[in-house]
Amino acid sequence: MFIDLGDLSKGMGMIFMREFMETAKRISCDDGQVLFRKGDETHHFFTLIQGELRLTIGAGEQHVYTVRQAGDIFGWSSLVGGSTYSATAICTKPSEMLRFDRDALVDLLGRHPESGFLFFKKLAEMLGKRLLECYRIIEGDVA
Repeated sequence: MFIDLGDLSKGMGMIFMREFMETAKRISCDDGQVLFRKGDETHHFFTLIQGELRLTIGAGEQHVYTVRQAGDIFGWSSLVGGSTYSATAICTKPSEMLRFDRDALVDLLGRHPESGFLFFKKLAEMLGKRLLECYRIIEGDVA
């Protein structure tokens, strides 16, 4: 199965990418469906194929980020030591994504340390960009 994972897959070896994709399960969700809630145990990491999800936090479900680009990642708390998700993910239109089992992915990254390093470096870059976007939202600079 070939899915554009965007920047996350650049520079990764073919063997690693084949094994990476073997850990994935293609899933879908309907408009309004909750994929996971803030506080749920983290078992999966996701990347969007198509569609759109809203990430929310807090009791009032304040919108903090929209996942809309193919290759966008979410559920990353599962990969950085978080035992629970830090936000709620709600599909805002019919969506398809890849769901990666955290334990299988961590094992794979450990067996391929060079690709694992690149993976976490790219993950950090993506999260840094997302953080800057959240700052703009907080400051009211987003149209």
